[in-house]
Amino acid sequence: MNRINLFVMEKGILFFIFYVVFFNGYCQQKIEGNIGDLQIDKIYLFEVVNELREIYRVIDSAEVHKRNFVFVLNEMTPGLYFVGDNLKHGGYFFLDRKNVKLTIEQVTEEGITWRVKGAPLDKLYREFASELYVATNKRIRDSLDRCFYKARDMGDEAEMARIKKESNPYYTREKEIEQALVNQYLEKNRNNAFGMYLYYSKIFLFKNFPTLKDVDKERAYIKTFGVEATKTRYMTRMEEQLTIYENCSIGHEAPEIVGKDTLGNTIRLSDFRGNYVLIDFWHSYCYWCRKEVPALKKALKHFEGKDFKILGVSSDFQEERWKKIIREDVSFWDHMILERGNPASRLYCVRGVPYIILVGPDGKILAKELRGQDLIDVPDQFVK
Repeated sequence: MNRINLFVMEKGILFFIFYVVFFNGYCQQKIEGNIGDLQIDKIYLFEVVNELREIYRVIDSAEVHKRNFVFVLNEMTPGLYFVGDNLKHGGYFFLDRKNVKLTIEQVTEEGITWRVKGAPLDKLYREFASELYVATNKRIRDSLDRCFYKARDMGDEAEMARIKKESNPYYTREKEIEQALVNQYLEKNRNNAFGMYLYYSKIFLFKNFPTLKDVDKERAYIKTFGVEATKTRYMTRMEEQLTIYENCSIGHEAPEIVGKDTLGNTIRLSDFRGNYVLIDFWHSYCYWCRKEVPALKKALKHFEGKDFKILGVSSDFQEERWKKIIREDVSFWDHMILERGNPASRLYCVRGVPYIILVGPDGKILAKELRGQDLIDVPDQFVK
């Protein structure tokens, strides 16, 4: 190899090394912070998967040195994150594509309030959260919630019903105010990550897409957001969720469900082919699930002698309690319990229980989200 070729090669290698180092450094993001008087040795950075249900995914951890910490990561997707000493104790901040500095503003037993510098979208997030808290009288609702949970823990159904009745006007009015505020902020932020977060967390997660037409309409709508908004993880999650909705839409073949019956034997939804099946997703701790049992019994009696079955599907972790509640409620139809990690609830887009659907003899979904008298009236349209 002559000297000229060797020189060119060396320059190429040096340029490549410079490019890699520079590009990696450029793409990295730094999150620096100070914990103030908080006595901890380690701190964690979580991606917020579901703000309402407080579901987080750990991204990284950092040692605290002289009250300071730093996360150095490859460029992160803009969105809502959670920083704290554990899953239950920390605070939110909205990250965009810039380096940020976090300092503690307030620490309570419930969590941490961070003061954020360097993230313009975080300012938007906090303005919205503050307006929402004041406008919806969230303090009153939180108080009612605590009373309801206390009554539930004591098994006081009369008190639960009273609190629910008293709470309804607050929840109804709150939802109207929240929706108006969300729309107001959304109108101005359809081209950034905060706008997509807002749509995903405050609107999309509460929508239902029972038919393929609903799914297609939603897909077309979310594509109307700006480029920066569609690059976020919220767009990816919505696309994934819409695919699941498509696969469990009315008219689609019902996804398979596999579990164990009360005797410990394997049981499958496909075992019921040839029958109309009401699939009842429920849980032994769910008050409203047990309230639905009389309606299910009436349906079973109404279709007696016909190709009609009920299949209870539970994600209970305590098998003995599950069996005990079945005996107590005399809900003696087919039941299965799912193992931890079973994807059935996700594949059927179960957002809450009870969740009851109707599947036809050919295994296709005929109707979704049935309750009360619908458990008879809807199957009556099909069962002969």
